[in-house]
Amino acid sequence: MAPHLDSSSGACPKHKCQVDEMEKGGNTASTNSNYSTDNVKPLALPAAPAPVQIVQVNAAITAPEVYKMLVAAGEAKISSSWFKLAVMGMLAGFYVSFGFSFCAASIGITGSTLAGALSFPTGLLLIVLCGAELYTGNTCYMFTANLELRANWWHHLKIIFSAYWWNLVGSLIIVGLELGGNVWGTEEKRNWVHNIAHAKMKLNWGQVVCKAIIANWLVNLAVYQAFCARDVMGKAIGVWTPITAFVAIGLEHCIANMFIIPMSIYLEPTTKWPVSITWRDFVANNLIPATIGNWIGGAIMVGAFYACVYGETIPNAKDRAWDATLGPVFSRLHDVYERSLGRVVNRIRESLPAWKVPCFCTV
Repeated sequence: MAPHLDSSSGACPKHKCQVDEMEKGGNTASTNSNYSTDNVKPLALPAAPAPVQIVQVNAAITAPEVYKMLVAAGEAKISSSWFKLAVMGMLAGFYVSFGFSFCAASIGITGSTLAGALSFPTGLLLIVLCGAELYTGNTCYMFTANLELRANWWHHLKIIFSAYWWNLVGSLIIVGLELGGNVWGTEEKRNWVHNIAHAKMKLNWGQVVCKAIIANWLVNLAVYQAFCARDVMGKAIGVWTPITAFVAIGLEHCIANMFIIPMSIYLEPTTKWPVSITWRDFVANNLIPATIGNWIGGAIMVGAFYACVYGETIPNAKDRAWDATLGPVFSRLHDVYERSLGRVVNRIRESLPAWKVPCFCTV
């Protein structure tokens, strides 16, 4: 049976509702197409990123800045407890002994002093990178702090003598450990130590003092250079060059001698060195003059000299002394010159014809 069709629309009553819905949808679409966009605001663009600021960082810290760092380091040590000073002092003794052990072995194995000189800086590099209280370095730290009025002399003596004593303790501990470990067990190896120790004991008082001044001068310059560097490699280079020079020249460092000479004292004599060094000879003929010379090298040759250049107290004191003594005298002499001879010189200068220098340059 065929479906009944509506005569007016020609559509089947069953599907007429679908046609009506389609027409309504078409009317809605046409209405939406006439929608005005006048009130629609455009989307805002994201804000431009802030310009990147490039900060230039120098590869090295300048010498005047390092001087201020030395003064600050000396001032900071004042608040250290006795316990901390003791532990850090022993660590410095350990590290210097490690470096000298490496040095003695290198010289013995290779027969070259330069090999030992290149090995010895290991100790100071450990102190610089890991931290420790070394007597010879503290002479410069504390003296600069004294000169800049950041510390008094009691602080100076407390820090340097605490470091000195505990450096000795640390060095003797390593002597005991190496004796217990039979590190220098053969006669050949014992001769490596005896050769160095007995050579030091042949020096007289004046020679030890002079060599000790230069030694700690170079040691503190090594520390100064290490402060200039910002990275480990730069600090290593800063430490290695002066310390290598100090050992190659054959200078005297009291803390290093606290290890190598006691080691020789406690090692068995050899055929080459049948007589042992005594503690009395070591202290009287080497340790005391080396200690004095090292203090001069660190405190005066580095600390005081750079205080004259980069510090504030000494230049200000110099200006005040000049103003109070010779300054007024030279000022009066200058005024007398300007009122008398200076006028004559100026008149003669004005009366002379102006000399014209021919110019052979062409543009």
